[in-house]
Amino acid sequence: MPVRSDNFHPGLPLFRFALAFSTMDIARRLAGLNFPEGTAVMAEEQIAGRGTKGRSWHSARGKGLYVSFILRPSTRRLNLLPAAVGLAAAEAIQNLSGVRVNLKWPNDLVFRGQKLGGILCEGGISSGNNSWTVAGIGINLNHRQPDFPRELSGQATSLFIITGKTWTALELLDQLGSSLKIWYNVLEKGQKDFLLASYLKRLSFHPGQKLQLRTGDGELEGQFLGLDEEGGLRLKVGSETKIFYASEIIRVFS
Repeated sequence: MPVRSDNFHPGLPLFRFALAFSTMDIARRLAGLNFPEGTAVMAEEQIAGRGTKGRSWHSARGKGLYVSFILRPSTRRLNLLPAAVGLAAAEAIQNLSGVRVNLKWPNDLVFRGQKLGGILCEGGISSGNNSWTVAGIGINLNHRQPDFPRELSGQATSLFIITGKTWTALELLDQLGSSLKIWYNVLEKGQKDFLLASYLKRLSFHPGQKLQLRTGDGELEGQFLGLDEEGGLRLKVGSETKIFYASEIIRVFS
């Protein structure tokens, strides 16, 4: 039986804005006011959209899906929430367009090495002392290459560039809500092994490959061994096996 009842539908209720500073910030305010789990905030354009590590997220008007969901996962599942959201986003894109998207640990959606989207999860506590997490998702839908900032030239792509077709944010949101409900229930039911195995299959690199990471202590290289039970990256660095949770992959060696 699913963990969440039939009343749980990611994307309902839905707040839609033509312009917002950040869907994450609006969703955080709504979460603090105890809006129900599944509530989503969507914008056609963001002025101050953000990604991980304080970076800005390019949010051209009408070109992408920019949406944030209020979720309330069990605290013991928090480390694996980005994996569940990533799987949901990749599956939604594939269900809509037929394009198989890979995941670049820990939070990027990629197609043939180019970034198609990203995920950001932030948590907090409401006035009633209830914990919550906002899962933000940005996916490039109808960008042409000139639509991307110069610094992203050659690094980013969109569903239009991949398929030659235009797509609407609402049709992808519909797919995303369905996929997120499935993978969120997998997470909440404690099916950790299935979640991690599915995530590993979606990764854009494979065990045995050499990775270059940027960590809080500088850059290093190591051989990818797999994921630990909390979704951490297991690398063989020299003669040691190390686990990383908040680092950034800057190169994958073939």
